[in-house]
Amino acid sequence: MNNARRSLFFFGLYMIFGVGVGFIFMPMFILNTFGLSAGDDVWIRFVGLLGSIIGGYYLLIVRAKFDQFIPWTVAMRLYGAAFIVVIVLLGKLGPSMLLFGAIDAAGAVWTWLALRSSTK
Repeated sequence: MNNARRSLFFFGLYMIFGVGVGFIFMPMFILNTFGLSAGDDVWIRFVGLLGSIIGGYYLLIVRAKFDQFIPWTVAMRLYGAAFIVVIVLLGKLGPSMLLFGAIDAAGAVWTWLALRSSTK
């Protein structure tokens, strides 16, 4: 497994287990940890479902060696991180949510650096 695939593999695991399983089975714990309100806890379980699906796609992409897709994830994960930063700056979310943005950005940078080193 090359470094770009490895970075996507670990990010996929994070999406499945950190985001997906966390929000599906422990939504109130995660929401309370980050100072978020739930309203009805069903919607956050759907967020967990979507996160785990995205993580599953990442693992399948790595397994299939569909390397064309890997660079696309860099831009989308940076987009996600930027969105979180903007929402925090607008005061819609607390600064603790920057942790999720930092994980997205760090994963994207790891993948980008791995892609750059593999083209040299």
